[in-house]
Amino acid sequence: MLEALIPYITAPEKTLVEDLPLIGPLKLQVFGPLVAVGVILGWKQCLKYARDRDMDEDFFRDYLFWMLVFAFVISHWVSVLFYFPHQVEENPMVLFAIWNGLSSVGGFFGAFIGMMYYLKKHKQPVIVYADATIYGLLVGWCFGRAGCSLVHDHPGGVVPEGTFMAVGPWPDGTWRYDLGLIELMFAVTLCSLIYFVGKPLKRQPGWLVGTVVMAYAPFRFFLDFLRADKGAKNVIATPDERYIGLTPAQWFCILFLLAGMYLVFFRKPKPEDRNYKRRSDREREAAPKDATAGRPTEPDGPAASAD
Repeated sequence: MLEALIPYITAPEKTLVEDLPLIGPLKLQVFGPLVAVGVILGWKQCLKYARDRDMDEDFFRDYLFWMLVFAFVISHWVSVLFYFPHQVEENPMVLFAIWNGLSSVGGFFGAFIGMMYYLKKHKQPVIVYADATIYGLLVGWCFGRAGCSLVHDHPGGVVPEGTFMAVGPWPDGTWRYDLGLIELMFAVTLCSLIYFVGKPLKRQPGWLVGTVVMAYAPFRFFLDFLRADKGAKNVIATPDERYIGLTPAQWFCILFLLAGMYLVFFRKPKPEDRNYKRRSDREREAAPKDATAGRPTEPDGPAASAD
């Protein structure tokens, strides 16, 4: 029989400020630094993909910034509004505490909203930017879920001691699945397959984002059935709200799966997919100015030969 061999590890944390106005205690945990590292490395991978696709890096950096703003804000709003609405009733200012609770599917949805807004505003094709974004997001996602697994902020329902993949004992003495840890293992596996086997740069536009969401959707849909049930006894965290028996993430996953299947199996490449701002075009436009810069101006016209 396979027995649980995963101990519950309490990650160190330090309280920086006991009580900030509207915020409460400000703590330094491993989650924050890991997310920051994930954002930085994910950003670099996005830019690498952009360079390989000859995308205008200046425009791409601006796009990434605003996309990340939308992703983090909406990720937090989805977390508190759909999963823990009682927190908003108790303290509406929790909506502005962006660092206090993030939803992964909310982050995907927020990134999509930010991407659509910014690219439509600048009349850019969406699909190539979506591929570039997901290429870097895979790396950042791994670091984010590593943070979740260390702070144990996604506890599953109680399971018998010795259950395969169970973590324990938790502070309340129970054994549970650590859903953040399980998703970390999935994220690392998917990222490795995409990077080392999938050859995304050789695929048609839309294949990368479609493959990732199509793989993630069914995994996350079934993972959420391992969450602590609403009203269950002996839980150490408030169970998630469910709507017609499903969590908010599961409803999002149904949409993700349909979108991924369309992108991979049904969508045909379009000429406008590659009509994006290019680095080579910017360099070409700047070349004549650089070629004449610093060159002495030669006299011309009758006045030039007056002597």
